[in-house]
Amino acid sequence: MFNPFRVLSNNISKTDESNKIILFNTVGALLVKGGAIIISMFTLPAYLNYFDNQQILGLWFTILSVLSWILTFDLGIGNGLRNHLVPVLAQKDDLAAKKYISSAYIIIGVVVLLSILISTIVFRFINWNIVFNVPINIISKETLNLSVSIVFSGIMFQFLFKLITSILYAMQKSALNNLLSLLTSIITLVYVLSAKSADISTNLISLAVVNVLAVNIPLLLTTIIVFSKKLKNSKPSFYYFERKYAEEVMKLGGVFFWIQIMYMIITTTNEFLITSLSSPQMVVEYQIYNKLFTLIGVVFTLAITPIWSAVTKAFAEQKYNWIKKLYKILNKMALIAVLCEFIIIPFLQFVINIWLGDSAIQVNYFYAFIFAISGSIFIWNAVLSSIANGIGELKTQAIFFTIGAIIKIPISWILVEALNSWIGVVIANIIAMSIYCVIQPIWLKKSFENREIGVADNV
Repeated sequence: MFNPFRVLSNNISKTDESNKIILFNTVGALLVKGGAIIISMFTLPAYLNYFDNQQILGLWFTILSVLSWILTFDLGIGNGLRNHLVPVLAQKDDLAAKKYISSAYIIIGVVVLLSILISTIVFRFINWNIVFNVPINIISKETLNLSVSIVFSGIMFQFLFKLITSILYAMQKSALNNLLSLLTSIITLVYVLSAKSADISTNLISLAVVNVLAVNIPLLLTTIIVFSKKLKNSKPSFYYFERKYAEEVMKLGGVFFWIQIMYMIITTTNEFLITSLSSPQMVVEYQIYNKLFTLIGVVFTLAITPIWSAVTKAFAEQKYNWIKKLYKILNKMALIAVLCEFIIIPFLQFVINIWLGDSAIQVNYFYAFIFAISGSIFIWNAVLSSIANGIGELKTQAIFFTIGAIIKIPISWILVEALNSWIGVVIANIIAMSIYCVIQPIWLKKSFENREIGVADNV
């Protein structure tokens, strides 16, 4: 029987140090973030008990989804820093690393400061009950405004602290990033399980505060530890900000930023569109299907998380043949993952009954089939983006994610009206992503054919 992880191990763990790093981070990611996924699966039923009103739970999911969009507005600084740091750290150039890191932190700091100033003015004129389609008799305007403000403040802190994750990726320590997600999931689950039941307003505001702490405390502690030990000579400083390094990070980051925005419009607007075109209550049903059918894709993405930075390093060393062979291995792994998406469909009702209880939902197998396709697209995109991002070839993503973003919302509206169901949003998502997933493999094939095999290749 084909074992993708054994293939990965046999092909990339037997040569140089970078290959061993990939294998270590892959195993670490699966173990650590795998635990986080398991915990998150327990968190949903805990949420259902925490909020006795599914409309409020749907509102909470939507608040997190909408405000999390803000995290993409880092101008691509994180990804730009990541790609520039890889060769610098490999060369052990502490001074250059310090300048890149300092410049990136200062840019992000300015963005955060401006965002806070603007939000204090703009938020006063926003009626969040209208935005989230929630009547005032369900949740008061004051409670919703306060909850949104708390979550937004937390995201602003995360905006700054999250830069450490890009640095860890550049250091090829992606397993540590997954540990942060695990800690966040544990803190959230412990609170939701142990919190005493209160009124809706208290529950919503309390959860908003806990969310801020659960996300940011692990990031802050990691930042302190990394710059106190491993990167002690490269910790950020105002005195090491240089325009040249800032421009280099922002130039590459600008392309990543555009791609992030377009990808965000395609993939993270589902909850908002379902809330707007249907109702917040339907978001809960969407989340149940989505949790199960993205599980395989998330595990798969975890396994290939180290690939991006490893490919960047290999590309700089002209190991083109290594990249090409790795791409073939990833395709085989993706095929197995896609098959698993469809294998779980017949067992879905049984799984949901065990997970959430017999009265949770009655499985609609048409919906399940659509989500299996959506999960497959997610898996395929992960392979393509890891290679394309690693070699710094972003044009195809920029073009076709833009096209997908443009058509996503109108197609969602048309399909929801035609099908009289929120599943139209998921189908629109599939259509929007499929364009890129068809074109990018063609481009990669031509790119591999045009590259000469580097003398440094070693697979």
